[in-house]
Amino acid sequence: MNLLPKQIEVKNKITLVSNAIGLDPSWAISIAMTESSLGLNQRSRTGCKGVFQMSSIAMKDLLKEMEKTDDDIIDITCGLAFLHLLLKRFKTIEEATRHFCDPNDKDFYIKRVFDYMKEFSNER
Repeated sequence: MNLLPKQIEVKNKITLVSNAIGLDPSWAISIAMTESSLGLNQRSRTGCKGVFQMSSIAMKDLLKEMEKTDDDIIDITCGLAFLHLLLKRFKTIEEATRHFCDPNDKDFYIKRVFDYMKEFSNER
């Protein structure tokens, strides 16, 4: 199949995340291809968005499931997606962290996060 460079980029991202969370990448890519032709900014007539054409109902269902399950993959994936969103929105790790935590704890929280970052960076 001949894919455009942007489609290849999306396919590679889906493969990376699918492998990381234990899903069959060919299944995930096939769903995304069927839904959006691997297009990031697709929007359906019904309001579904993105590569997987997720509806707001599907997103709410995912978040509701996260509240009642101990599925670490859903928890980790949602948490990382939110961190990604904050970083995209606020541009720096410090500002993204500031908006992740309780405003009353921000100075303590940011210091603690950066201390842990130094520690984990030294482990590499």
